[in-house]
Amino acid sequence: MDRYSRLQLAELSGVAARTIRYYHSVGVLPKPGRAGKEAVYDAGHLQRLEAITAMQARGLRLDAIREVFDAEMPHDGDWREVFDPRSGDNADGTLLDDEALSELLGDRRPEILEDLMAAGYLQQQGLRWAVPEPAMLTGALVLYDLGTDISLSGVLRKLIRTHLAVLADEIVRTFRDAAGAEYTGEGVGPDLDRFGDRLRAAAREVGGATLAEEIERAARETDG
Repeated sequence: MDRYSRLQLAELSGVAARTIRYYHSVGVLPKPGRAGKEAVYDAGHLQRLEAITAMQARGLRLDAIREVFDAEMPHDGDWREVFDPRSGDNADGTLLDDEALSELLGDRRPEILEDLMAAGYLQQQGLRWAVPEPAMLTGALVLYDLGTDISLSGVLRKLIRTHLAVLADEIVRTFRDAAGAEYTGEGVGPDLDRFGDRLRAAAREVGGATLAEEIERAARETDG
């Protein structure tokens, strides 16, 4: 059986040693074994870290990830099936069959299906439905339940995309300008390829929370 020190596990997983210790403290990673005074990890710990990184990339927070691991699963199941029953057919969650779409839309379907297609949230592909941006579709459904037309949420979607694109360009430019000084990585592109899942997870965590806070601030200021 493979055995690793904490530093070896960090190198193999791409997760910092201090983060591994933190994962122990919040209960998403089992405690290591011991060999004398040394902590010893095995392949199970490495697989668990890979699963944590993948779930973070899909937008799950650590408390939700802990619930996934605590859930009872079939012997041959895996963590994806807990929060995405369609993962076996479509791991990235962008294709739904008609039954799954009906489950997602519920009794809204007759009212909004055509509008969702017109706004680009859904694209029919034979007997399946493509969802180019699942998070945007979720947002459109939430806004619809709050009384917002799909056409208006489509406008908001374009607005968000436009401003985020400008912000992303500025962030990358800032990294490049800092190369060799404040930023000493291998390069924005290579680092994105190497740490893509972790960077996406961080972007969702920081960007999503910040956007929500700013929307709340702007709403309060407008009402005030």
